[in-house]
Amino acid sequence: MPALAEGLLHGVLDRMPVARLALRDHDDQPEALPVVIARAAGALWFPIDGKPKRSGAGLSRLARLERAPRVMLLFDHYGEDWSALWWLRLSCMAEIVRDGHADWAAAVAALTVKYPQYATVPMFKDEAIMVRLVWSKIGWWQAAPDGIARWLEAHA
Repeated sequence: MPALAEGLLHGVLDRMPVARLALRDHDDQPEALPVVIARAAGALWFPIDGKPKRSGAGLSRLARLERAPRVMLLFDHYGEDWSALWWLRLSCMAEIVRDGHADWAAAVAALTVKYPQYATVPMFKDEAIMVRLVWSKIGWWQAAPDGIARWLEAHA
């Protein structure tokens, strides 16, 4: 498959509201979690934010990422028109970062712009922690040659 054009890749990363984070649980079994992400400083970022979670779920996620930092992000579009279906998969290395990281302010700004909900929902729960994802491999598919481009036009 040919490489995905950078403009299409960045368009999906900047407009898709949620991705599925695939990681390993404590028993080495696969698990997928929805995450909000923003692109900044050549990486993707998601906060351990103040949205309601099961008690300890944020810290459990961090422990799993520390143990097995190789993860996958999946972005996809499904609809009744199957000619418009597409998915994008990024193989990533996860890094847990705290306030003080060189790209922290850029990541916070990108998340705030993409998710206006952070005006009323705390971006961080307890300690300010984010996960930085750097992708090394991209896989993608679209049902029609312009599927991703059509989605981006509809979500401009």
